[in-house]
Amino acid sequence: MKGKAYRSLHFSGNHCACVLIGLLPAAAPPVFAADTVELVLQLETSLTSDSNPFRFYEQPLNPDPATTPDATNTPPGIKTRERDTVKGDDLRAGAIIPLLSDRTRLTLTGSLGNRFYKNYKDLDHHIVAGDANLEWAAGQIFNGHVSAGKEDRLFQYINGTFTDKDISHQKRASADVNMKFTDEWSLNLKVDRAALNYDLLVNQLYNFDERGRQFSGRYYSPTGSSVEVGTRLSDSNFPDRNAQEIADLDQSYKESEVFLDAEWRYSSKSVTSTHLGIIRRRYDNLTDRDTNLFNALWRGTYHYSPKLRLDLQLWDRPFTIVDRSVLYVITKALRFDAQWKYSDKSQMNFSTLLQNSDNVLVPRLAGLNDGSSRKEQLLRIGFGGAYEFERGFRVVLDSFYEKVRRESDGINLKQAVIKLGLEYTYENLPGSSSRMGLKRYQHSLSASDSLR
Repeated sequence: MKGKAYRSLHFSGNHCACVLIGLLPAAAPPVFAADTVELVLQLETSLTSDSNPFRFYEQPLNPDPATTPDATNTPPGIKTRERDTVKGDDLRAGAIIPLLSDRTRLTLTGSLGNRFYKNYKDLDHHIVAGDANLEWAAGQIFNGHVSAGKEDRLFQYINGTFTDKDISHQKRASADVNMKFTDEWSLNLKVDRAALNYDLLVNQLYNFDERGRQFSGRYYSPTGSSVEVGTRLSDSNFPDRNAQEIADLDQSYKESEVFLDAEWRYSSKSVTSTHLGIIRRRYDNLTDRDTNLFNALWRGTYHYSPKLRLDLQLWDRPFTIVDRSVLYVITKALRFDAQWKYSDKSQMNFSTLLQNSDNVLVPRLAGLNDGSSRKEQLLRIGFGGAYEFERGFRVVLDSFYEKVRRESDGINLKQAVIKLGLEYTYENLPGSSSRMGLKRYQHSLSASDSLR
């Protein structure tokens, strides 16, 4: 197993962050004087302590050479599995530009960053991300979005056998049209494209291009609840696989999903939502691996008070993983999050995740004789907080502890990460950074990811 980069089987070309940031000063002139362009500039410097940067597995007390993989051995060139300290510097910026009407606007955001490691200096790297999103409306019936984005970041390691620096390059673009015929009924059409590429040759068999199409209809109740039924079709292609890799994993597959999305606003304080889908995957050549997968997500949100928000998520979903011996991973999980705004200047958040994963294997490549899957259990606890000691200046704490146990051989993986940062934010209108979603570029350690 060389490393990890989970992605959902379904997710929705190209704007560099430095270009977006450079556009900010020029954003205002074409906009009508009566409209306000929202501008945000955010600077952050941080120190992160990581107990296990390459995510080495722990050596079992009584290893069995027949079942214990080489992942428990420190690779050549790595002296010890030592903790490392990472210095980070980030520049984030964004603009919301009204166009033509208050229902049509362009949002540009971008981020530039550097990471410098104290011990594993080969991992020093740059982080680049940028997004453009156009929201538009025509009359009372038609509205939609057009978006494009790019992100370059460090490869996400899994078990320490792969310790070379690799950078992943993700691109995405989408467009959707929503036709709301009445206050109760609407139709939605969406097309999207995503691509992921790696720098290192050893990972390039996972370079992929995905194209998707989606059609759905939604009903809105007078109370704000809604039900949506639709279908999604996607084509995934891995263009850089050689003949042997194609024979092992195939070069492309098609998926179709029939799904139901529902949201129930029980009261002003509580809302629940769910996604239920059946995925039909069909490989181009290796038809014996064709399968049907279940895709389910439930989320409940309760605003206990204006200061305290509670979230609970349950899911049973398929993912892909960067490991040639694994076809896909099925995860069943429970996640709880709490966000507490203690005062106008301070806030805290807590999360805990319990997850059982079933790695569906290619037996010949996995070297197993007694099964076609490998089960793992994960426990993750996160804690974060922020304090604004001066207007625009915040001290930010972000952390998590994670433990993974593999049932087949009893191998454990542990990692603890603590980040302390100083952040400065300038915004010409209060709340602009939140409306632009700049927090997504921070890749929060403790806060819940947005699952869809």
